[in-house]
Amino acid sequence: MRIVAVNVGGLREMHDGRGRSFYSGIEKSHVSGPVSIGFSGVIGDAQGNQKAHGGPDNAVYVYSADHYAVWRREEHRDDLAPGFFGENLTVAALHETDVRIGDLYRAGHALLEVTQARAPCATLGLRFGDKNFPDRFLASRRMGMYLRVLKEGDVQAGDEFHRERTGTVPLLEAVEVLYGNEATPQRLQRLKNESALSRRWRDKVDLLLAQCAANPAA
Repeated sequence: MRIVAVNVGGLREMHDGRGRSFYSGIEKSHVSGPVSIGFSGVIGDAQGNQKAHGGPDNAVYVYSADHYAVWRREEHRDDLAPGFFGENLTVAALHETDVRIGDLYRAGHALLEVTQARAPCATLGLRFGDKNFPDRFLASRRMGMYLRVLKEGDVQAGDEFHRERTGTVPLLEAVEVLYGNEATPQRLQRLKNESALSRRWRDKVDLLLAQCAANPAA
């Protein structure tokens, strides 16, 4: 696997479906040459809603370059190019079916650990100009992934994106547990036992475990 683009962006004003303004960092541009990745994310990048994006557990968003051709065909658009989904790193030959929570990747000189998949959000719908796009994004399971930074370092387009450790729970199994219909106590506990799991998703797991305990026959 290889990094084909490193993308950063500042905050830009957007408007939701009710005309209310907010700031988002989803619009990003390619960067030439090495860029530093710190524990909080890519230096020079910004996140607007830090309740949903950013923070140590969601410091770097990675998306597969291979998905773009599929989206261009399915969405009948020719303007989709690396960085459009707001990812920091666009990586060739990376597929969610091969990724696990807890996978450790070397990206340039940085070490990154998979913590969760990217959840669909209304901002993604605004980016595409279609409020229903987040539903198609989730259904596609082509969601990309968030990673925490275990070792800071520089990264640039052309660097390898190499897996150095394999995690436990397949990324798409975690998605099915939290967003599909597979939230059994056993699957939830397996996901909770993965120490790399993000705090946001750990909170979701705890909530679902509590619901299972309250409704054991459900």
